[in-house]
Amino acid sequence: MVSLSYFYFIINALFLFYACYSWYWQANLVVRCRYRISSIVWAVIFIWLGFSWNYIARGDSGVTVFLALFLLISIIDGFTGLTNKRIVVAGYFKRTIKYDDLYAVRIINIPNPKKPSVLCVFQTKNDRQYALRFNMDVEQFMKVLKPHLDSSVKIEIGGLF
Repeated sequence: MVSLSYFYFIINALFLFYACYSWYWQANLVVRCRYRISSIVWAVIFIWLGFSWNYIARGDSGVTVFLALFLLISIIDGFTGLTNKRIVVAGYFKRTIKYDDLYAVRIINIPNPKKPSVLCVFQTKNDRQYALRFNMDVEQFMKVLKPHLDSSVKIEIGGLF
């Protein structure tokens, strides 16, 4: 039982550190993307499965703090966008991307009669892609993004079809 308390202490400390790290980058967002509700949905599904399959024991204070931090991280993780130094993406293992790591950017205009919307796919030099959706038109988005990009980054602008 003592080893389980140490386990929760270590996991909770790591989760608290990650929550503060994510909160810092979320607070520095200059341009926000649309909120990713899926991070909360997946967290609730994992917690529900954990309780229904008896992987999570009730009554331990370490579990309560763990679940609270897990939900807090999931809420914070839904905030993505652009900062002055990095791109903030949703993910537990890779939260930010440096502008220097970008290889190409594809901007897709999404037709929306209510408000302008663009989807931006960032491709890194190690061939990973991250998609973010912004509530602005292509021209506005280019004005915000262009100052952060190096001249070697390929920019492609297109539509859905």
